[in-house]
Amino acid sequence: MYPDEMNSDLLKNWKEALEGITNNVIDMVESHFLFVRTMEVATANLDLGEGGFFWDHLKKNYASAMVLGIARQVDDRKEVESLHKFLKDLKKNHKIITKDWYASEYEKSPALGKEFGEIAFEKDFGSGESLDETIVQTDIDALVLTTSKIEDFRHKRVAHKNKDKTLIFDVSFDDLTHALEELERIVKKYQVLINQSGMELMPAIQYDWEKVYRVPWIKGSD
Repeated sequence: MYPDEMNSDLLKNWKEALEGITNNVIDMVESHFLFVRTMEVATANLDLGEGGFFWDHLKKNYASAMVLGIARQVDDRKEVESLHKFLKDLKKNHKIITKDWYASEYEKSPALGKEFGEIAFEKDFGSGESLDETIVQTDIDALVLTTSKIEDFRHKRVAHKNKDKTLIFDVSFDDLTHALEELERIVKKYQVLINQSGMELMPAIQYDWEKVYRVPWIKGSD
């Protein structure tokens, strides 16, 4: 059964909201990838030295951006589009997403078909005739749990200098990585539900982006 006109509008809103959320998470996934790779390159090059003003700047700005980006996805303010709000609205209106509708979307692909869609729905979204709200709640709980520490630091300083000038972070990089991985997992899951689209959030880079590491930034320097 396809959603009626009113419910079709809600489904359209979910699609639009999820697109914006996905794009924000993709930005964070890309930032994480670039940061990790940059630190790998820096660590492997002993000539660069350890730490320093530039590396502290890079780490602090990465951590600050990630804290803000992750916290945004659990923000419940009216004017903010967040993953948390998306999931809560989906749970509230879970009966709109039926197995029949979901499976029928797979009929558009000759290689898959409706039966495949029914099996996929039952595997990931519930054995009943509509989306199982407890599955959505489980993802809400996981999202809140993995981002709780980061949310606590949203209005606080992310990093500060110790007496010996060592940079101290109030939230660990492992916390940021774990939260981002959870955001990525949930977004990919609900892309499949809403758009029947499996996707990787870190796009393949089609050019030699690491060239920037292999050429001198200041020409003629020793």
